[in-house]
Amino acid sequence: MRGMVHVPAADFRMGTRFGDPNEQPRHDAHVEAFDIDVTEVTVAAFGRCVRAGACSEITTTTSDAPQRDPECNGARRDWIDHPVNCVDWQTAEAYCRWMGKRLPTEVEWEYAACGSDCTTSVGERNGKAAVFAVGRWPFTSPVASGSAGAFGIYDMGGDVWEWTSSHLCAYGDASCQDAHRVIRGGSWPITDLPRVRLTAREGRQPEMRDTNLGFRCARSSL
Repeated sequence: MRGMVHVPAADFRMGTRFGDPNEQPRHDAHVEAFDIDVTEVTVAAFGRCVRAGACSEITTTTSDAPQRDPECNGARRDWIDHPVNCVDWQTAEAYCRWMGKRLPTEVEWEYAACGSDCTTSVGERNGKAAVFAVGRWPFTSPVASGSAGAFGIYDMGGDVWEWTSSHLCAYGDASCQDAHRVIRGGSWPITDLPRVRLTAREGRQPEMRDTNLGFRCARSSL
């Protein structure tokens, strides 16, 4: 991991006119100043939290005993610089709290990814920000393998979807309490790079774990 970057307060246009219905409408949004991790949380960084007793080991329950899921990056000893995956929302929150941080809101996430102009795909704006290694399963890439995007932040598109703190609400209805939490950024199974839209948003139940799902942390800043 490469520390955090400061993102200043701003007004910007959020969403898109071209994506799925839940990415619309394009609308005015405001974000207060905040700091956000330059990369997704890595297997190595998460392992330190586990060893400190603040995070739970990523395991799958079998009839015998919990054990490491062989399809998750944490089970691969030589993948310590890959994003940690197979992490549910509560575990991601626990890690961020241990670090004195929190999960970003989806407004923070989109502004950090795009700045004031979020175009329809990574390919159009962030060049190599989404990197896909071929021929492995799961085939994440080491963090910061490509070029940095807005604000010098890496991997906002591709590698793994990222948890946010936000409930999955329709734009204009931020007070809803849908149980699903918003995930952002797309992930390694998307092989058609222009489809990796930085405005894309989906929801997952907080207990969901998947090989294409990870996170990064943020914190409020003066």
